[in-house]
Amino acid sequence: MCDTKTEKIDFIGHSSGGIMLRLYLSDQLFGGKRYNGKSITENLITLGSPNQALRATKLRKFVDKEYPGSFFNEVNYISVGGVVDIRSKEAYFLTKFLARRSYESISGDFHCEGDGLVPLSSSLLEGSNKVILQDTFHGGIFGKFWYGSKSRVMDWWRTIKL
Repeated sequence: MCDTKTEKIDFIGHSSGGIMLRLYLSDQLFGGKRYNGKSITENLITLGSPNQALRATKLRKFVDKEYPGSFFNEVNYISVGGVVDIRSKEAYFLTKFLARRSYESISGDFHCEGDGLVPLSSSLLEGSNKVILQDTFHGGIFGKFWYGSKSRVMDWWRTIKL
């Protein structure tokens, strides 16, 4: 348990970290441990997390099957997704090279919108409060502004704390 002056805290997970936090909320036994993170969580914020995917890792499939969408009513889920133009000068080489393949692998749609790695449709968790950030890349190696860039943090944090 954490030592805070409030009863509940916010968790923020980027990319697969958001999937791991969805699992952390559960009070079911997993890997020999019972986490029950929902008991201390006010907001679960996922940033560019591949929440839904046609082809997913074994763990992602498990989380989506066992804890679909905004599963725990006592937690406020916020999912943040980015939309970028992969042909823009702000898109780095890695984005131009990987984006379409990654979009197709995750969503089945080669031409969908996304953050350069994760399709928007995958990052917006069903039943969550959804935030869409324009010109926001998956990570700093993908483009000029990403979810952790100061201006972008201010954009998604403001929508959460209003």
